[in-house]
Amino acid sequence: MQKRFFTLLILSFFTILFVLSVDLAYAKTFNNDFETGDLTDWEKTGEAFDFQPTYGDNPTARNRGEPSQHQGDWWLGLFEKYQGPDKGTALGQAPGETQGDGPQGTLTSIEFMIVGDKINFLIGGGNHPWSSDPNPCCVNLVIDDNVERTATGDNNESMTRKEWDVSDLIGETAKLVVVDNHGGGWGHLNFDDVHQADASGENIPWDMVTAVEARGKLAVSWAQMKKFY
Repeated sequence: MQKRFFTLLILSFFTILFVLSVDLAYAKTFNNDFETGDLTDWEKTGEAFDFQPTYGDNPTARNRGEPSQHQGDWWLGLFEKYQGPDKGTALGQAPGETQGDGPQGTLTSIEFMIVGDKINFLIGGGNHPWSSDPNPCCVNLVIDDNVERTATGDNNESMTRKEWDVSDLIGETAKLVVVDNHGGGWGHLNFDDVHQADASGENIPWDMVTAVEARGKLAVSWAQMKKFY
């Protein structure tokens, strides 16, 4: 009996390891900060995103006096037209080069499940709200084609971190849509480094978010599951 018990225990242990490894296979990262140097996980329309993401502090390179305050190397800067020392140089671009406010379009993320109480991100650029401007320039949180949350810049190239309370939307499947429908003054948006966070404000890794969506449970460990849920 004792031998059979230990055999079952060992089998159970390896079954758990197998299940966790399967969950890990479903855990993928989301290009939440554009550090791939391209628009992986996002789909564009129009022309506003043809030279995105941009590289480095291009506003400072053009002596704007308002540093981008981006995270990492890459970010969305829809006034900018510089894609870095490799791709940008190959395309004949130089630091400080711009495309201006004229180009318009949208950029839509892959769908993801809302598992955190908050969503935070860096945002700057124009203040043309979705709700009140006929030509909005903003980022929207969209669920079933409905705009549930929206944010704009503050007419400044320097990005600041803003936050949405999404605690009432936990369990919903959403996507982010960056909208540039404005071709006039401050008709561009800056955007970078979006995260979901728990009630305390601690960011939740995106591979955990996607694992929850794909398998209905958190990958990696039960301890992490307990920590965030």
